[in-house]
Amino acid sequence: MRGRKTFRERPGRAVFALVAACAMGAVAAPFAVAGASSQPAARPAADGGPGDLLLPTPEAPRISDGPYAGFQLCGGPAGDPVVTSGSPTLAATLEAVAPPGTVESGGPGPRRKVVFEVDTAAGEPVSHKQLTSDTSHDAAYQLPDGTLADGAYRWRVRGKDGATESAWTAWCPFTVRRG
Repeated sequence: MRGRKTFRERPGRAVFALVAACAMGAVAAPFAVAGASSQPAARPAADGGPGDLLLPTPEAPRISDGPYAGFQLCGGPAGDPVVTSGSPTLAATLEAVAPPGTVESGGPGPRRKVVFEVDTAAGEPVSHKQLTSDTSHDAAYQLPDGTLADGAYRWRVRGKDGATESAWTAWCPFTVRRG
């Protein structure tokens, strides 16, 4: 009795289908690349999403009266931070570039370029500083003495790696009250 052959006895159709699918993908790929390259060139930005482990937005922006004083978190339940120094320290936590579950080397980690911006509450620029963080995990910038008078300000930070930039943190409003 002659019956139908099973997949294992007759693999020709499956092989043909696989080869055809690969050929169609090879033909479609150049069109996808051409479509992507026709977009205007923009500066690459990292959004910190699941597929982007390089430059997530810095976290936990905080401000302090100085390098040895305690920090106040931006957007905390206590309201906007108040500092009593004209040269507060601004800080944020940076993510390491190693994917989750991997171990970074025991030596010093990769240093990160970090950009800090400070404006008045009305949006007038006060300070724009790019520096290199001493570690791959944290960044801090102490404003030079006398930079800020009493009043309301805001600041934000982002990381950079070559032409790639993270998103800015949200603005952190704070008040300087020295007297």
